Amino acid sequence: MKLDGLEVFQELVIKVSIDLSSAREKILSKVSAPWSNMIEEEREIRGAAIDDEDVIVFSREPFDNVDESSLILWQDGNSYRVANIVPKNVGDLGIKKYNLILRDFYEKVIYPLVKEEGFNVTISSKTQSLDDWLDESTANSLSLFLRMANKYTGASHPLDEQRWYEFLINAHKSSASLDAEQLSRWLIEVDSWPDEIARELAINYEFARGLLKTYDEK
Repeated sequence: MKLDGLEVFQELVIKVSIDLSSAREKILSKVSAPWSNMIEEEREIRGAAIDDEDVIVFSREPFDNVDESSLILWQDGNSYRVANIVPKNVGDLGIKKYNLILRDFYEKVIYPLVKEEGFNVTISSKTQSLDDWLDESTANSLSLFLRMANKYTGASHPLDEQRWYEFLINAHKSSASLDAEQLSRWLIEVDSWPDEIARELAINYEFARGLLKTYDEK
């Protein structure tokens, strides 16, 4: 089944319009098992920090084959944001398990704050599509290339090459936020291109964006 978008790391931001120390107290007041506040870890992080921004560290008990993990909530101006989620016993959570922990934290700890005065909470989507990275013209030019090109030869055919160049130019002109990794993942995971061809196109895309940017700066 063809996917509609890529699964990406979600972001959680808590904007506060009250005193930050009061906001911190309210956040911690919502913490209960299976979540807990890791006070010693907070002290260690603050001790190594360059500035005096606040940090709150939480621990989540293991669940559903997800390792015990630490979630770091970092002050960013008048907001707190989830800066990272780190597993205790494995090297990497991966996108799916990272998002599971983030949403669990949102539902069990942060959601009760949503209706309280002084808190504005946003959680990003777990999927993104071409429309999140490209304007309409650029997305259309990439979609045309993907529909017409041979997935096993990439942009080697002259007509496919021309359509590919059109996409590259549009991406440059619009300062598209799409990066090479996102393009490679989209080709492989959503559009079912062979890994090798997808990575070649992603490398070509990254090179072309850099070249065109450098040319404009001359």
